[in-house]
Amino acid sequence: MLSVEGLPILGFFRWQEMSLYRGGTYIEGEQNMRYGLEDKMPFSECVMYGIQHLIYFLAGAAIMPVIVAAYLGLNGQETTTMLQRTFFLCGVMSILQTRLGHRYPIVDGPAGLWMGILITLTTTTTAFGGNLAQLRTDLETGMIIAGIFIIFIGVTGLISWVSKVFTPLVNGVFLILMVLQLSGSMMKGMTGTTRGGESISLPDVFVFFLTAGIILMINIKGKGFLKSIATLVGVAVGWCAAFAVGIGKPYAASGSGLFSLPTVFAWGAPTFNGGVVVTCVIGCLMLFANVLASIYGMADITQDTVTKKQLNKAVGIYGLSAVATGSFPTVGYVPFASSMGVIEMTGVASRKPFYFGSICMIVLGMIAPVGAFFASIPPAVGYAAMMIVFSFIFGQGLREFQRIEFTPRENLIVGISMLVGMGIMFLPSGLFAVLPGVAKYLFSNGLIDGILVSIVLEQIVLRKVE
Repeated sequence: MLSVEGLPILGFFRWQEMSLYRGGTYIEGEQNMRYGLEDKMPFSECVMYGIQHLIYFLAGAAIMPVIVAAYLGLNGQETTTMLQRTFFLCGVMSILQTRLGHRYPIVDGPAGLWMGILITLTTTTTAFGGNLAQLRTDLETGMIIAGIFIIFIGVTGLISWVSKVFTPLVNGVFLILMVLQLSGSMMKGMTGTTRGGESISLPDVFVFFLTAGIILMINIKGKGFLKSIATLVGVAVGWCAAFAVGIGKPYAASGSGLFSLPTVFAWGAPTFNGGVVVTCVIGCLMLFANVLASIYGMADITQDTVTKKQLNKAVGIYGLSAVATGSFPTVGYVPFASSMGVIEMTGVASRKPFYFGSICMIVLGMIAPVGAFFASIPPAVGYAAMMIVFSFIFGQGLREFQRIEFTPRENLIVGISMLVGMGIMFLPSGLFAVLPGVAKYLFSNGLIDGILVSIVLEQIVLRKVE
């Protein structure tokens, strides 16, 4: 599966246009690398390309935490510190992967899939009359346990087992159900009702479509570096438009001074909820395909060979990133498969400028006003950018199904899984209030139910005879 977790920056159209190195020859249109992975370069060029990486980092890391923070019930100061942790960990985990893991210049940043999972959990918790503060500490535990599980898979080399369970069929069901479950949230963001209104806000609608339109236009018509930061440009224009029509959020200075370090367990002491833990483990497993796609794609471009040891290390550090996002709570991370587009565009695969950009992200994560600035992104602007991303994710789900030869067996598995998942989304969550804690979270969540049904049907009930 070629994941779209990096699409907030690069754009799916850019991914389709890429020409990759295959079997010792370049497909027409592929540009030669000016600098390889191990090459050194003049300091001035290192800084220039490092700043380009930094812009790419910021475009991918700034939007999702702001949207998720609102659902988690965080105030302005808490949103600011969450963004600081996001920037800080982006730099740290990217350096760890590039130095000790897969060893490629691939950005580690917030995953759109994790944004979807977190929003789903918040809506479920609210429907049951639960406490969002409790959910936040449950998420800390869930991410840490999920990360430890992923580290175990990396250490023991059980990656092949994961790929056998999370097949294209299961991935397709998951991606489509996730987008359907989030569609209501996207529409609330478009209409301005996320800001507490009870009727459609025309200024929000205007800003939403202006932002989305610019991102799409640049993705389709733009070229080179401009295309690689389509979302950043769209957000900047939409942000200005939001102030022009009176829905801009004023910049609120951080109360933590100029510099501050990330706080461990910033949401409180970790607490345990079985349903949240299971959801986090499934989320981490679903992103395995994205990890593999980013590694193998970058290996193609840099004419490198991926070893089994290298892959296991990368998976282990991917698990460590989940532990980190639980310990320093923020949106879960994943390597951006679209990072290879930046390398192909510049012809610079050297790790040196990537380290420079990563270190800059760490520094920005310690400067409180930077987090406060990005925390003021208007909701309509953020949701517009995310709608583009999740539209591509829906298409990716359809492409997963294209990889399958559909027979009556596959029709049944997909049909039953989708019907169960979508059907539960339409049921009042209160119906499941009588169930125990873990069962309540699992059975009231159409996304998780659809995945579990598809796995059970494919692997047990309708298992293919080899």
